[in-house]
Amino acid sequence: MRGRLCILLLALLVWLLPGLAAAQIVVLVPGGWDRGDGFRHAGVTAALNAAGYADGGRARARPEAPWFDRAPDPAPRQFYTVDLPAGGVPPERVRALGQVVEALARRHPGQELVLVGHSSGGVVARELLVRQPHPAISTLVTFSAPHAGGGWSALARSVTDALADSALGLYAPFIGLEGMHRREGLWGPEGTSPDAAHLEWLNTREHPPIRYVSVVRLADPWVDAASQDMNRLPALRGRAHTLPSPGGHRLEAADGTLLAALLLPR
Repeated sequence: MRGRLCILLLALLVWLLPGLAAAQIVVLVPGGWDRGDGFRHAGVTAALNAAGYADGGRARARPEAPWFDRAPDPAPRQFYTVDLPAGGVPPERVRALGQVVEALARRHPGQELVLVGHSSGGVVARELLVRQPHPAISTLVTFSAPHAGGGWSALARSVTDALADSALGLYAPFIGLEGMHRREGLWGPEGTSPDAAHLEWLNTREHPPIRYVSVVRLADPWVDAASQDMNRLPALRGRAHTLPSPGGHRLEAADGTLLAALLLPR
C-alpha cells in the first residue's frame, strides 16, 4: 500500500512540472563504469519507445569523431544511448560527451536536446553544461547522481575500501580500472582530495538557464539522497525540481515511463 501511494504521489509531482516541446532528442548518459546499453538492459528505452519515442540508436565517443550505429531518423521525438570512455577521468568524459552533443545537434537541427544522466553520468552532463553550454540543450535530468560530492553511504565506503585492499584493487591500474583504488574519486567524501575540490568548483559555477530535474532515490545504498539533489547546490539553489523516488541506485524500466511523463508536452 505504501509503495502504491509513493508512486501516486510521484505521478502527481511529475504532472505539476511543465512539459517540453514536441520535437526533442533524449541523450542517455551512463555512469562511470557502465555503457549506454545499461539503459536498454534496464528497460528504460523500451518504456520510452512505448511512450512514442523512436530509437535513434547508439552513439559512441571516439577521438576522431563520434560514431553512430544507424542513419539519422526523422522522427520528432527520439532517444540515443551514449558510450563514453569507461571509468575515464571526468574531464575526458566531459569532452567526449561534448563531441556527441555537437554531432547530435548537427544531425537534428532545430530540435531540443535533453540530457539524462545516471549516477556519475549526471555529474558529467552537468559539467558539460558549465564548460560547453549548447543552445540546443533545454533540460538536464539526473538519477542517483552524486552532485554534492560527499554522498557516499557507509555501505559504499566499506565495499570500496574492501575492493581497494583486495587483489583486484592492486591490479586495477593494469586492467584499465585506475579509479578502483581511489575512493575519493569524483563523488568521494574526502574534502581535501583534488577531485572534491574540483566538484566544489563545479557546484559554484554559473549554470545555464535551462530546466534541471533531480530524481532522488530514497533507498539508494550507494549515494546519499541529499547528495543527489541539485537544488542543494550553491549554483542551482531554488532553480532545480526534485522528485523523490522509492527505488535504489540501479536503473529501472519505470524510469523510462517517468522520463516520458516529464518530457512529453501536455
